[in-house]
Amino acid sequence: MPYSKKYNFIHVAIPKTGTTSLIYALKTADPNLGLHKEYITPEYQKKYNLDAIKGHTPGRAKHLSALQIKYIVGDEVFAKCFKFSIVRNPWARLVTRYFYTHVDNEPSLEVKRAKGTTRKFHDLDFDTWIKRYADNRKNRQNSQLRKLVDPDGNLLVDYVGRLETFQRSLDHICEQIGVQKMEVPHVNGTRKGHYSQYYTPETRAIVAQVCSDDIDYFGFEFQEK
Repeated sequence: MPYSKKYNFIHVAIPKTGTTSLIYALKTADPNLGLHKEYITPEYQKKYNLDAIKGHTPGRAKHLSALQIKYIVGDEVFAKCFKFSIVRNPWARLVTRYFYTHVDNEPSLEVKRAKGTTRKFHDLDFDTWIKRYADNRKNRQNSQLRKLVDPDGNLLVDYVGRLETFQRSLDHICEQIGVQKMEVPHVNGTRKGHYSQYYTPETRAIVAQVCSDDIDYFGFEFQEK
């Protein structure tokens, strides 16, 4: 939850949508950008009564939902802030998530032993990972949209940009918060070529089902190279 008291903005950050790059850019305007490095501990949840909100609680504050942020900063601060987020084509997002979580960031042997496993994460090929990912979400959508709406489905943010047009989105954000336009830095990237090359017709359809909320609401389409 990058939050600037200086410029009155809140960034509802969705994982694997350029969050690190956007925070890096925004910190050039406000070096005191806060509340994005904190970890969500039981004490943190109790302090802000986050258990009262149905839904997933992330590990770090930078990925809190709009509703969770509203609970933390309060209605008055939330109302006066310019609230924005960035969303991403779900087929591309899951390719990046696969590489970031299961290939590029291989845990140490000690960490894996502590979890009772010694297998290499990259032994899990993309097709198998997508199917397992979908099985783990049989009863819930893997929705970016859910982080941006209230329980009645009302959008809580003022602007939703696209990673596919990141610079244009950042230009609009800068204009709205009253800072000089800046170029998007590329930080923490994990993408390995065009996402379409990783999909079969079967896994493409699986993502279409699991991420149907985002696809329908934002109008995402699967694109070839």
